[in-house]
Amino acid sequence: MEQVAALRGEEGVTADTARTRYLRSSFQARSITRNFLATVSPPPSSDAAETVLLVVSELVTNALRHGRGVRDFRLSTGHDSVTVEVADSSPVLPRDRSPQDFTEAEGGGFGWPIVCRLARDLTIRLHPDTGKIICANIPLQPHS
Repeated sequence: MEQVAALRGEEGVTADTARTRYLRSSFQARSITRNFLATVSPPPSSDAAETVLLVVSELVTNALRHGRGVRDFRLSTGHDSVTVEVADSSPVLPRDRSPQDFTEAEGGGFGWPIVCRLARDLTIRLHPDTGKIICANIPLQPHS
C-alpha cells in the first residue's frame, strides 16, 4: 500500500511517497526532495540524487514561472527510480527552444531540454480545464 505524507510545512516524508500542494519555491521543493531521498533504500548515488534535485528544481521553477503556480508536487520511488510529478494550472505545453531563439530580454529556456535529457521516461498529462501534470522518471543507479 502506498504511503502519503501530506507536507504542509512539515519536513517529514515516507520512503514510498512525498506529496504536497503547498509549494511556493524551488528551494522548498529541493528541501523536500533531499529529505525524501534520505529515506530511500538503498540510497541513491550522489550523482543520481543531484540529477533528481536538478529535475525537481527545473520542473518546479517552470510551473512557478509559466504555469501559474504548482498545484501538486509528488515524489515516489520505484524499483530503481524516483518519479517526480509536478502539476500546474496552465494547459500550455513546455517547448524546446534553441539558443538562436533567445533575446537578451528573455530569461531561461534551458530547463525543459535538461529535464528531457535527464529523465528516463517523461510524460505530460494535459487537463485543459485544470492544467497539466508533468511526470519525470529518474533512474537512481547508473545503467550498466
